[in-house]
Amino acid sequence: MADKALSTSTLDKISEIDSYLNEYNLREDILIQVDGGIKLENYKSVIQAGADILVAGSQVFQSDNPIETINHMYNK
Repeated sequence: MADKALSTSTLDKISEIDSYLNEYNLREDILIQVDGGIKLENYKSVIQAGADILVAGSQVFQSDNPIETINHMYNK
């Protein structure tokens, strides 16, 4: 499942977890990591939904320039 697409319901779940953590003052203690479906086309939406850590394996390692891809995502 290395190339599975990220669904809208996944973004909703990330937002829900983010809201819950904020509501109970846990946001500074718990990071949200998303592994799977992270692409150049959607990584900003994942961050906006509340994710802190993105695992973008296939997007990075199947690109022509993995370092450039990482830098692009990292520098938002």
